[in-house]
Amino acid sequence: MTLAQAQPWVNVHQQVQIGRSLTTRADGKTMQKQLSLFHDDHGALAGLVPALRAAMNRAAGADSAGRKLLVDKVNDISRQAGLRLTTGNTLSISKDTLDKWLAPSDRDHTPSLLAVVVFCAATRDPAPLQMVLRAIGLDVMTEEDRRHRDYGRACLAEREARRRKKILEGSI
Repeated sequence: MTLAQAQPWVNVHQQVQIGRSLTTRADGKTMQKQLSLFHDDHGALAGLVPALRAAMNRAAGADSAGRKLLVDKVNDISRQAGLRLTTGNTLSISKDTLDKWLAPSDRDHTPSLLAVVVFCAATRDPAPLQMVLRAIGLDVMTEEDRRHRDYGRACLAEREARRRKKILEGSI
């Protein structure tokens, strides 16, 4: 799965009115739901950085030699894309920078969103990006999820075609 193919599979558009929420689904239908008293609670954001670092640690693995290779992969991807992952003048990151990004207790060296995307591309693991998206109620759709979605849509289209066929047969 490439990051360009990742599509959120939750509600894309929300209009909030007093006491209720109108949600437009991907198929264009509007649904209405009662809001919680804690609707604007952004508690998921409080644990975002530790969860992101934990997911990045799992994706990077514990092997020191593997992390050195990961730094090379990250630098290669950023160089090919012409991206700068840090705020300084350097075009590449060091193993020390990667270790700072992954350190659970480090509060000063949080990776940028661009760095997380390049990290996910280097590890071929969308879990760190999923942590960021889940904080705002979205998720990454995998190839398997996409196949299940397409199969479900095909089943619904088949059911609708049978219903229309039954109506047409009744009118003959």
